[in-house]
Order: sequence, then structure tokens, then C-alpha cells
Amino acid sequence: MSSRFVKNAGTLLSGSVIAQGIAFVAYLLLSRLYTSEDFGLYNVFYSYIEVLIILSTCKYEMAIVKASTDTDAYLLTRFTLRLNAVVSALLLVAALLLTFLRVDAIPLPPLLLLLIPPMVFFCGTTRVYTFVFNRYRHFQQIASSEVVTSLSGVVAKILFGLLAAAGQLFHLIGLPVGTILGKVAGNVYYRIAGAKLLRSQPDAFSRLLPLLKKHKAFPLYSMPRELVSSFSANLPFMWLSLHFDIALLGLFSLAVTFTMRPVNLLANVFEKVFYPTANQKIEQGQPIGSDIRKFLLTLAALVLPVLLVAFFFAEPLFTFLFGSKWVGTGFFVRCIIPWLALLLFTNSLAFIPNVFTTQRGDFVFQVVQLGLRIVALSVGILRADFRLAILLFCAVSTLVQLCQLLWYLSQVRRYDKQL
Repeated sequence: MSSRFVKNAGTLLSGSVIAQGIAFVAYLLLSRLYTSEDFGLYNVFYSYIEVLIILSTCKYEMAIVKASTDTDAYLLTRFTLRLNAVVSALLLVAALLLTFLRVDAIPLPPLLLLLIPPMVFFCGTTRVYTFVFNRYRHFQQIASSEVVTSLSGVVAKILFGLLAAAGQLFHLIGLPVGTILGKVAGNVYYRIAGAKLLRSQPDAFSRLLPLLKKHKAFPLYSMPRELVSSFSANLPFMWLSLHFDIALLGLFSLAVTFTMRPVNLLANVFEKVFYPTANQKIEQGQPIGSDIRKFLLTLAALVLPVLLVAFFFAEPLFTFLFGSKWVGTGFFVRCIIPWLALLLFTNSLAFIPNVFTTQRGDFVFQVVQLGLRIVALSVGILRADFRLAILLFCAVSTLVQLCQLLWYLSQVRRYDKQL
């Protein structure tokens, strides 16, 4: 397992590192082409996307990896893609209705509201294709898709940013439309690279309903868990945008972009590699505890020194790289880093509730975390203190992540003892 894990993780990491490298270089320019208000508004837009993507597939894409046969995997793939299309169409109807009624509860301009459905659609298809390639361990194609998505999106965002002098419209839609075009390019690559994997197989739709029932834990437990988790994580953008200057959200969003999102990408890489491997070992009655311990110790040795440096030098580093208008970002980076370290470990092991069928317990953690985060943000709103709201939000998030990591490890230890 060790050699295969290193090889597969290295392949996926190469794509993530290149994609993040492209994004990092681009942000040196994008942070000067767009304002903090533009970034704040874009992150409010994207926070809704991350929640709605979960509804668009009901997490059935995760069942593709666990499917017993290739025919079952094909049926699940086809069903999930159609479900994503239907939900995206319903979202378009809802967006048109909200735009017509001029509902003010969502702090987004009408044009950005109408961009939500296509964004959800292409993000949803990307997730489905990723799990198809993950099932067959075609990690090189997954890595290449990430690079294509990142490069295409960056080029589009820069072009819109350069056109921003022609009018406010390009400022408004530049970042969201650039992201959508990047997702479109990634989808096209997946379709070309996966022509054989996604090729139609003999119809067996009489098996679809029993198949959906067999994997019902994903929509019943994984989907609510992910929905609560995503809503909880994006709550600052959704809620604080109604009470504070959008420029403050822009500073916080830059801190999130260059801390949280790269770490989430790394964690997703490790989970993609661990998930099919750990699932196979468990089905064969083999222990997994020693592999996970070695992984966590190695990860800690590599990542913690980098996070410590970032903690102490965040403010001058961000100001130097992105310009003086981003002064104040360092405070938010320091708030995020303790939470970030634990999040890297827990998200890398997020497959554990799926392989041990303990999704219900995982859901309880997310509900508790959501409650604590609501209290934390409420205190900041009542005190009219944006920094206090973010500080308390990150503090309660760190506490819950620690408890969740210990719970994951206890499940692994219990399984190994039973063997």
C-alpha cells in the first residue's frame, strides 16, 4: 500500500501543485486588477455554489467508487449526471423568480444570481467525473483536469480584469464567469480523456432502484452531513455580508483562498487515494491503523513548520505579494491557521465514516459545529466587530475539528482491535 499510495498521491499532488501554482501567480495580478469588494462579492457568490453542489448530486457520486461492478458504476454515473442536470434547471427557475421578485435576502446582484445555476451544473459534473476516474485509479487524468481547469479559469479572469476599465460590468462578472469557463474546460477534458470510461454499457435500469437503495446512506447521511458542513463553513460570507462592509469580507476571502482552499485541495487528494485503498483493505479484512498513523505523522512533520512560518509572517508577506490595499489580511490568516492544521488531518480521513458506515455520528459533529459557529458569529454581529466574529468562528471550528479527528482515530483503532 505504501508504494502505491506515494505514487498515486504524488500523481494527484502534481496536478494540485501545478494548479495552485498557476492560481498563485495569477493572484499576484488579479489582486491588482480587482478590488477587495470584487473578491468579497465573488466569495459570497461561491459560498452559495458550494452548498448547492451537494444538493445537485445528493452525494451519489461517492457511491461510484464503492459500486460492486462496472455496470453498477455506470448506472450510478448516469443517474447522478441526470440528477445534477435536473437540479440545475430547477435552480435556474428559482434564480429567475428571485430576480423578478427582487428578493433582498440574498446579498447578490441579479446578474450573479443568474450565474449560480450554470456554475452548479458544471461543478456537479466535474465531481461526478472525478469519482469515475477515481474508481479506476486514473489519477493522471484527474491531475490534468485540475491543471486545465485552473489555467483556463485564470486566463478568463485576467482578460475580464483587463477589460474592467471599460465598465463596472466586467468587475462584477469577471471572477465568477472566469471560474465557470474554467469548469467548462475541465469538463471537456474529462469527456475527451474518459471517452472509454464514460462509454454507454448495456442497459440494466431494472437494477437502478435496488442500487440506489443499496447506497442510500449517501443521500440519507453523507448529503445532510456535507450540506450542514458546507453551509457552516460558508456561513461567514452568507451572513456577515448582510451586516458588514463587503471589503472586509474581501480581506477575509484572500486569507481563505491562500490558506484554506490549498489545504482542502491537498486533503481531497489524500482522501481520493486513501478511500478506494482503505475500502479494499477493509473488505479483505486487513488492518489500516498503522498506515494512517504513518501518514499523519509524516504530514505533520511536513506541514506544521510551514504553518508556523505563515502564522508569524502572514501580514508582511501578504502585503508584499498582493499590494498595500490588502493590509489587514494577516490577522485573518493567523485566526485560520490552527483550524487549518486540524482540518488537513480530518479532511484527509473524511472517508472513514463511509467505510465504517458511521455517517450518522459524523452528521452529529457537523450539527454541533454549526450551532457553535452561529453563536460565535452572533456575538461578533451584536458587538459590531467583524474581527471578533471571525476569531470566535475559527476558535470553535478548531475545537470541533480536534474532537472529530480523535473520533476518526478511535474508529480505526476499534476496527484493528476487532481483527
